[in-house]
Amino acid sequence: MHYVIMDLEWNNTYCRRIGGFINEIIEIGAVKLDEQLNILGTFSQLVRPQIGRKLQKRVKQLTNLTNEEINSGDLFENVIEQFGDWIGKEPTTVLTWADGDIRTLISNYRYYFGTSVLPFAGRYADLQKYCQSFIDVPSSQQIGLSAAAQKLGINPDLYPHHRALDDSILSCDCFKKVFSPEKLNTYIKICDAQFYHRLEFKPHAISNINHPLIDKTLLECKCIKCGAKAERQTDWKYSNQYFKADFKCPECNALLRYAVRFKKFYDHLDIRHTTSEITETENVKNRKRHYYKPRKKAQVKNKQ
Repeated sequence: MHYVIMDLEWNNTYCRRIGGFINEIIEIGAVKLDEQLNILGTFSQLVRPQIGRKLQKRVKQLTNLTNEEINSGDLFENVIEQFGDWIGKEPTTVLTWADGDIRTLISNYRYYFGTSVLPFAGRYADLQKYCQSFIDVPSSQQIGLSAAAQKLGINPDLYPHHRALDDSILSCDCFKKVFSPEKLNTYIKICDAQFYHRLEFKPHAISNINHPLIDKTLLECKCIKCGAKAERQTDWKYSNQYFKADFKCPECNALLRYAVRFKKFYDHLDIRHTTSEITETENVKNRKRHYYKPRKKAQVKNKQ
């Protein structure tokens, strides 16, 4: 079993063919390890853009790459073939820091070859999730590569940043720090049809309050002061991914604002809610805003 730790650099650009934006890969870097974590080789190649001819200013500042440099690279079709040959025929697990890079690679591969299936990827693991399981950080908070390296006792300042091979090497050193074959196996995914469906699924907040996935009991609000079931006073409004409404507690008369979000992921529904007390000042302002309607100005018709 080999491990290939990959990193990409890309330029977000508008593509007429798909009628939207795409993260066009401009560099691929990778480190290949054997089962004993010996480095077998590295891969580094610039990719000549074919969709967006110029780099965004932010990308230039981040990578220190110039338009002249990336235009000296090879076409994506050729680079990805070289990358596949470099990986070889040995059973391989591809790892990236979070799944953004593998998603980007799949979208570029689909654009140029008409299929999402990467022929050189048989197994995949999200290195960010794996490393974070060894760090005292909530799983809901996605930690960056440099921050994770620091927590693992690695000085990220000793590594150049935001170039594909350099970030691959830093990711590799983080991987070595926490390597456990047994635990890693629980993070490895087989790259089958379900794997691609999962990656192509776009998480989204549910905006229809009558959606069948919404459990209506989760639209109930309990008073944060006395615990009694509060009564809804306003209609539900949808704003910034949350359903929001005002409630009043029949026991202690507390005025409450309840907000709940239902976000659909591939295999689960993420539910988050908050309850806060509405102050009297806020309540007065809300009443004025709700009930006060400015008088319309009289319209004067032009004389003919």
